[in-house]
Amino acid sequence: MGENKLPDFSVVRLSGMQAIKEAKKLDDKAFEGHQKISLNELRSIADQGGLFGIIYKQKMVAEAQLLFRSTGFYNLEYESSAYCYGIAVDEKFRGKGLAHLLIARMEKEVRNKSLRTLYLACRPENYASLKLWNSLEYKVCAYKDRYFGPDTIADTRLLLYKNISGKSTRSSLHITSLPLKNDECDIDLRNNIANLLAKHSEIIIRIKSADKRLVYEIYKTQ
Repeated sequence: MGENKLPDFSVVRLSGMQAIKEAKKLDDKAFEGHQKISLNELRSIADQGGLFGIIYKQKMVAEAQLLFRSTGFYNLEYESSAYCYGIAVDEKFRGKGLAHLLIARMEKEVRNKSLRTLYLACRPENYASLKLWNSLEYKVCAYKDRYFGPDTIADTRLLLYKNISGKSTRSSLHITSLPLKNDECDIDLRNNIANLLAKHSEIIIRIKSADKRLVYEIYKTQ
């Protein structure tokens, strides 16, 4: 077993207030400085059967939230879809494949319910998250200004989706390259992505390294 490998894990469905509180504690720490989920929201997700976790030595080290239907705090954007409301992994356990396990479980749940797509929202500057979802063939389909609130900087998101019910295809048609800054909010990047999505119904973003800087390589899907 390699140094970065953990014992085999299984994803469990979470229920009960104690598990919900543990999930919230982990989520709050992972998303510190961003919008936090409430206990009522987590309870609503658990009531739908969409709260999942990974336990290691009696401690929750990762959790994911999946919505199958609209709630009082979020309305689903698309028909026959499920929404990944969030994924959180304990910082000591990152880079070990736990997010992939949670996503695989969510995709299985979507298929079991005969839904077509799984989608999520992501900050345009969340490079690690975009790289993860791109590696799993998720495509950017919308730019949502002030998606979670009135602040155009903190609340703007990209929507990504994957067709779970059928085979996903990837395109090699390169459109442009967008250099990335280290700023929390890159206005030029956001404007460029918004303009591209006004021209194309969906795009693929791949994060590359060039001249010691990160670059978004943008591709058009076919």
